[in-house]
Amino acid sequence: MRTRLATTLLWALVFSAVTGSAQVSSSQIDAIFAALKSNDAPGAAVLVVHNGRVAFRRGYGVIDLRTRTKIDAHTNFRLASFTKQFTAACIMLLARDGKLHYDDHLTDFLPEFPEYGRSITVRNLLNHTSGLPDYEELLTKQYPDTPPEKVPQILDAGVLKLLEQQTSGEFPAGTKWEYSNSGYAMLAMIVEKVSGKPFGQFLHERIFVPLK
Repeated sequence: MRTRLATTLLWALVFSAVTGSAQVSSSQIDAIFAALKSNDAPGAAVLVVHNGRVAFRRGYGVIDLRTRTKIDAHTNFRLASFTKQFTAACIMLLARDGKLHYDDHLTDFLPEFPEYGRSITVRNLLNHTSGLPDYEELLTKQYPDTPPEKVPQILDAGVLKLLEQQTSGEFPAGTKWEYSNSGYAMLAMIVEKVSGKPFGQFLHERIFVPLK
C-alpha cells in the first residue's frame, strides 16, 4: 500500500511539473522516479503526455520477483479495479438515456439469477451494498492448495455461473457496505444486456471515442 501511495504521489508531482512548464527535461522526470530503479524490486511504468504527445516513457523495477524481468514501455499490466469507474459511468449513461433505473433489480436483467438476487438493485451494485459473495473467494475454494497466482482468471460469464451456484448473499442488500468485485462484474453484464453490445464496444463508442 505504501509503495502504491508513493507511486501515486510521484505521478502527481510529474503531472504538475509537466503541465506547469514545457521546459521540464526527461532527466528531471527520471530523477523523480529514481527511488524505483531496481533490478530486484517491483516498480512502475511511467508515461507522461504533454500537448497530446509523449514527452516521457520509461520503466522502473521488475515485473516479477522470480524472473526479475524488467518493466519497460511495453509491459502489460492488469487494469484491475481501475475499470470500475468506467463500468459505473456506462451504467450512468444508460440511466440518463432512460434505458435503466437505479432501483431496477438484478433479476430484471438476469432473470436466471437465484432468488437472493431479487432484492439487489442497480444502486446496491454501484455502491457496494449488494451483499453478493466475493467471486474470487468462491473461485479460490475450487482450487485448494493452489498458489493465488496459479488460480485462473475468469470472465464475467464465469462470475455469473459461480454466483448462480450460491443460495444466499453475504448479507441482505442495502444493510451493509462491503467492497464488491462481483457486483461490478454483474454491472458490466447489465451494460451488455441493456445496450445489446459487447462491453468493450460500448466503452469505445460512448466514452473513449467521444473523449478522443
